[in-house]
Amino acid sequence: MKATDLNRALNYVDDAYLMEADTPYKVIETESKEIKPMKTQKRAFRILLAAALIGVLSITAYAAEMLPIHKLESGKTKHYESYSDVDRAIAQVGLEVSVPEEFENGFRFQGVDVGQTIGKDARDEKVLTYRQLSVSYENPQGQELTLLIRADMKEVSETESIPSISRTVDTIAARYYLDHYKFVPEGYKLSEAEQAWAKQPGNYVSYGADAMEEKDIAFLCWTEDGICYSLLDQNILNPDTLFAMAGDLIQQ
Repeated sequence: MKATDLNRALNYVDDAYLMEADTPYKVIETESKEIKPMKTQKRAFRILLAAALIGVLSITAYAAEMLPIHKLESGKTKHYESYSDVDRAIAQVGLEVSVPEEFENGFRFQGVDVGQTIGKDARDEKVLTYRQLSVSYENPQGQELTLLIRADMKEVSETESIPSISRTVDTIAARYYLDHYKFVPEGYKLSEAEQAWAKQPGNYVSYGADAMEEKDIAFLCWTEDGICYSLLDQNILNPDTLFAMAGDLIQQ
């Protein structure tokens, strides 16, 4: 995608993420629905997570030629807090995967979301639908990571950005990206310099923040047996930590 939009939907469990193509610069916005509000700490995390999702997905040339996809939008998200519900969540996505309760480095399961993503054409007609898992982890220091799992599809690919680090983990190619996000208040007008900044690969603007803030978000991506995995990190841990966790998942 040349540019992206995220529809306002980050304060609540039932969300609707929207990614638009062909906008002047990459923008992420948020909008509320009348659903039970989430805790402030969870809300802040989901804003960062939703922003990072923009960097993970890209409409491919295949989709542009074979499917008239104009935007990607996700419908309701089903949330589970108990690890005992993980198998149920996996069954809803229709994948054969294993989700660990805890990693060797101390990151422990906190919850899992089952989200549906819908591809629509310029007339707002549905042309593609898929589901993905979003698994949240936290370590004793309070640092959070999210594991995203979805089927590998030629219609929707990884980010077009160039990875900062590429490594082979137990024969599997893994790619580490570091993206930069600028969170700004609703209605904020970008300067020409900021618009130029937002057009650069790996730079994104997010509307709806209480005050202007800039953050880096890292994610590690790999594909194994037809399934795409991504570890999202808002703490900017040592990349070796993410590669080690990827190794745990690949070897299980």
